[in-house]
This record gives sequence, C-alpha cells and structure tokens, in this order.
Amino acid sequence: MSKFLIVFKREYAQVVKKKSFVVGLILTPVLMLAFVLLPALLAHMKADGTERLAIIDQTERSVGNQFAESLNEYKLTDDEDTPYYSVEQVYTIDPGDSTRFRAVENSLREQINDKDLKYFLVLRQDADLVDSSIYIVTNSDNFRSLRRFERKLSDLMASVRLEMSDINLSVDSALTLTRSIDLVVRDTKGESMPFITKYFSALVFVMVLFGTILGYGQLVMRSVIEEKNSRIMEVMISSVSPFQLMMGKILGLGAATLTQVAVWFAMGAGLFLLRSSFDIDPSIDRIVFNPAIIVFFVLYLVSGYLLFSTLFALLGSIVTSDKEAQSLVAPITMLLILPVILGIAVVQEPNSLMARVLSLIPFTAPTMMMMRLVFVAPTLSEYSLFSGIVGEALLGFVLVVAAFAGMVWLTSKVFRIGILMYGKRPTLPEIIKWLKY
Repeated sequence: MSKFLIVFKREYAQVVKKKSFVVGLILTPVLMLAFVLLPALLAHMKADGTERLAIIDQTERSVGNQFAESLNEYKLTDDEDTPYYSVEQVYTIDPGDSTRFRAVENSLREQINDKDLKYFLVLRQDADLVDSSIYIVTNSDNFRSLRRFERKLSDLMASVRLEMSDINLSVDSALTLTRSIDLVVRDTKGESMPFITKYFSALVFVMVLFGTILGYGQLVMRSVIEEKNSRIMEVMISSVSPFQLMMGKILGLGAATLTQVAVWFAMGAGLFLLRSSFDIDPSIDRIVFNPAIIVFFVLYLVSGYLLFSTLFALLGSIVTSDKEAQSLVAPITMLLILPVILGIAVVQEPNSLMARVLSLIPFTAPTMMMMRLVFVAPTLSEYSLFSGIVGEALLGFVLVVAAFAGMVWLTSKVFRIGILMYGKRPTLPEIIKWLKY
C-alpha cells in the first residue's frame, strides 16, 4: 500500500502543481457560465445602428410602399425615435421592363457588397400567387430582421389576397380571425424554459465532461508511454507491482480531477448563496442549481474518468509512441462526442429508445445521460431513485462502475506485459495470449 501511495502522490502532485491546473480551475466555470448566458443575451441583441434597405416593387397594389411604412414601428431602443430600418428607396418597375429591373437589381447588389445597403427586397408581379416571387438579397443572416420581414410580408400579402377575393368581411377583420399564434411551451411543472437555454446548457455540461475525461485520460496514456520509452518503467517495476503502478497513475490523476470538481462545487455553492444579488434567469437557475444534474454530473465525471483512463492506460501499454496512440484515440473520442453528433435528435426526444439505449451503454453513458438530464431533470417536481430519469441515471452509473471494474481486470493483464515490450506494437492475437497468462 505504501508503494501505491508513492505513485499516487507523485501523479497527483505533477498535475496539481502546474499553473495550467489553476488556470483550468478558474477558466472552466467562467466559460460554462458564459456559454450558458451568452446565447440568451445574443438572441436579444439589437443592431448597432439603423439597417438600410431598398425595395423593388413590380406589384400592382404598391405592396413595397406598404411594407416600408410597416417597418416604422421598429425602433433601435424603447426610449428613442431612431428607426431600426431605413428604406432608402422603393423602385416601382413595370413588370415588362426587364432591362430596368436587371439594371436596378445589379446596382443594389453592388451597394450591398460595398456595405451601403444591408438588404433589398424584390416583389415580382405575381407575388400574391407564388411565394418564390418574393425574395430578399443580403449577405447577412440576421434572424431577428428576417423573421420581422417575413411576418410583415405575410400580413401584407394576406391583405392583398383578401381584397382580391369575394369574402364578405373587412380585411382587418379577416386578418384578426386568421392571425397566427406564438405557441408557448410549458413543462409539467407549468413553467416555460427557452429551448436555446436548455440546448446550450446541455452542450456545456457535455463538453466539460468530454474535455475533462479525454484530457486527464490522455495524461495517463502519455505518462505510461514516456516512462516506457525512457526505460524508467523498468526501474519502477522493480519496486512496485504493475497493478499498483497502473492504479496509482489512474487514481492519482483521478484525485486531481476530484480536486477540480471540489473547487467548482465550492464556487457553485458560493454563487448559489449569493444568487439573489445577481439577476440570474430563473430558467438557468433551474439547470445550474438542479440537485439531480449536479449530483450525476459529479458521479459521471468521476466514473467516466476512471473507465476511460483505464482504457487509455491499456493503450499506453501496447503502443510505443504518441503517433501510434493517436490512431487508437480517435474511436474513443467518437464515443464521448456521440451525444453532440446526435444532439438534435436527443434534445427533441430525450426519452426516445435510441437516447435511452445509448445512455445505458457504459462508454456513451456519461455524456449521453448528462444531455438527457439537462432536458428532463428541470421538469421534475419530485425525485424517485428507482424510476424515471433519475432511476435510469443511477442504473447508467452502476453500469459504468461495473464496466470500470471489468476494464481494470482486462487492463491489468495486458499492462504487466505491455509496459516492458519495446520495438513494435503487439498484434491482437498476442494481446489475447497475454490475457491467458
């Protein structure tokens, strides 16, 4: 045990004493908060100045002028009269005058490229019949503005169609009866949480797990490779058993991971106690300070690290250089990043069969289950250890721990022989033979 503790302390001290460890302690939670808060802030960010646009109108009902007037309601700020949009000119062009149309359109395209304009809108003659006869030209995909333009144009074209029909209602009455609605989505607790907040929060938790597990796991692998190539491993094996050496490295770096988590937990507890002093969005509060999310984040961070670091120790013992190792690291990386690749499907149906199966496979469980927890846990009013998402998360954790125990047995068999092998990477049949020794 004393020899194991020596290896444990050495590996722990090598990480904790580095300046990069201290920087990561502070920078990671700051980035987590930034990635959670920034999307919500940016989604409501307004333009720096008035956006300029022009209109080419080939309709018979002066839709272009009506559209220009409808934009007057938008202001840069609530307490000033500065317009959000400035319509520089409405070009009324006869539908049959294709020469002038092309000339004006080319001129406006040049103005956009020269940044004199931000948009120009084209309304062709049959705009009331064919949607493709209405289009906007811009080099900017501004969601806020494009959504506004779409809404105003929809109302205007509906008015044109109603005026041309024989319906026995005023245009305003018909538009009121046929107006669209903004569907409010509430969870089972009766509360609404913006999708963008949940999605980016899930990404943050997954990426922290991914970065920590992959980063510290590769430290274990590189440590084994360096000591193997420098022949220090031979000296260490003369004093400590291969199993003690392997577990000392894994648990020593694991203790460094726990140190990080403990500091983050203390910082989070301080923020929780002082949260009344900050203007924190309640929806973010329900995620960042949710007990189920916090508890399982720690459990999956630790168990995920132990599982993957054991796997990385196995890789380090059978390869002879970092270059050889990188080709084997790629598949492991894909297992961890899989929830991000499947993110759109998972966030829409976090309780789908695919999401549930992947969250119970030990090598994909840590990140996949965290993504599901961020979407499902804030909606829970009570927690049951043996049912629902909490029961599945607990089962997933148990399976990861069981996989870690099996991986320790497998790695210890290969590790004791692989760390003393030099010259070439062993073949798969050779590695299978080592398991029988």
